Amino acid sequence: MNQLPNLRALPVEGDDRAAVINALRTLQAKDRTTVQDIKFGRRFFSRADVLDVVSEAYGLFAQTGRYSPYPGLPTPPSMQDMEQDITAAAIALMGGGPDARAVLTSGGTESVIMAVKSCLTQMRKTGKVTGQPNIVAPWSSHPCLDKAAELMGIELRRVAVLDDGRADLTAMATAMTPQTIMLYGSYPSYSYGLDDDIVGLGALAQLHNVWLHVDACMSGFLAPFARMNGVAMPDFDFRVLGVTSISADLHKHGYAAKGISALLFRNSHVAQYHSFTYEDYPLPSMTTPTLAGTAPGAPIASAWAAMRYLGIMGYRALTADLYAARDQFVAAINRIPGFAVLGLPLFSLLVVTSNHYDMIAVHRALEKRGWFTLLVRKPSGIHLNIGTTDASLATIFADDLRDIVKEFS
Repeated sequence: MNQLPNLRALPVEGDDRAAVINALRTLQAKDRTTVQDIKFGRRFFSRADVLDVVSEAYGLFAQTGRYSPYPGLPTPPSMQDMEQDITAAAIALMGGGPDARAVLTSGGTESVIMAVKSCLTQMRKTGKVTGQPNIVAPWSSHPCLDKAAELMGIELRRVAVLDDGRADLTAMATAMTPQTIMLYGSYPSYSYGLDDDIVGLGALAQLHNVWLHVDACMSGFLAPFARMNGVAMPDFDFRVLGVTSISADLHKHGYAAKGISALLFRNSHVAQYHSFTYEDYPLPSMTTPTLAGTAPGAPIASAWAAMRYLGIMGYRALTADLYAARDQFVAAINRIPGFAVLGLPLFSLLVVTSNHYDMIAVHRALEKRGWFTLLVRKPSGIHLNIGTTDASLATIFADDLRDIVKEFS
């Protein structure tokens, strides 16, 4: 038994190194045991060899910070080199030009908060907004946007989506006011796994001279490789005129360790507003590029390692595996009478709906059979997040749905 007794207080004497490492391995085994029988329990898992590489990279830089907020203590050269590589690769994948910029954050929520902060700062400093600002977004947008709006005292105007689950551009245009500073679109929305019309939103943003943020946290490191594999999909990135910023999570389909995301800006003009500087206090002026004062470098090392280890061909192969799994799920679900996949999902997220069955009851029944799904309130359905290794689960999922229906009859 390698588990150490639980602490009631910090021990006077430290434990033996081997005992600590063995205890950690025991704890890790507990984690694996907890999810091993949960179908969809290993989201954003690629392969064991990739996990080994990013884990080793993370450990090597466990004590390294990304930057120093104070003058005199230089940023570690390793972080400068790796961040430059990651952001350059991300900008290239998102169709950014030579003046595009990117900053690395702790995850999609921080990326969205920083995008909103950058937008608000720019609008205030340039005099484009003087009263209470607002953001117009589809109802399907991720709640991290609400968090950003609440933190900064911004009114968030959520607009009902179309029947197909995508953004209603006409309704969003109607909801705009002279105090609107940002439009928000998802590619795809986490709620439905469906892509908003980013080209249309870009045109609307240009017409009103407002910021357009694209939440591509789920697809930023998936869509480019799917396109390379021949999958047809609408543009969503800086190839679309009007797109100002994009969030894309490296700890999702970039397969880095948690947590790291990229926030990308169309040009240096808008990128200049993301950092924070303060001088009127006893110590030297403090500047940080993101929310964190002390930002860990280990996630950056893990992302750099994943990108270097996989390369374009490695990402394309993992994307092909994921799409094959997704296609098998879509086909299997659509073959079952009474069930359907909502819309035409382009990525890893699916919503299963039914006009015949109580989806709350279906969700409960699936949970009893070991499936991790989320309940969708409107339209009533269940939310699936397909991974690269999930192809073998498609038939099992369909069989379970059929068995559940039999229980209802």
